Amino acid sequence: MGYFEEALSDFVQNFAYGDAIRHLVDKGYTADRIEKEFQYPISKERLEKLVEGYKKEKQKR
Repeated sequence: MGYFEEALSDFVQNFAYGDAIRHLVDKGYTADRIEKEFQYPISKERLEKLVEGYKKEKQKR
């Protein structure tokens, strides 16, 4: 997958699931727990990237 396609995919998935995943992280869920309890159609790698990115963003505040 090229850079543009990957960036577009990240944007679309973040738009579709990002708020829900960030909410779950705020409630203490880990990427593993989110993956097990919810069937979001994203890869584990992307889910972990979203969770870790959100945690780092929160620490900067």
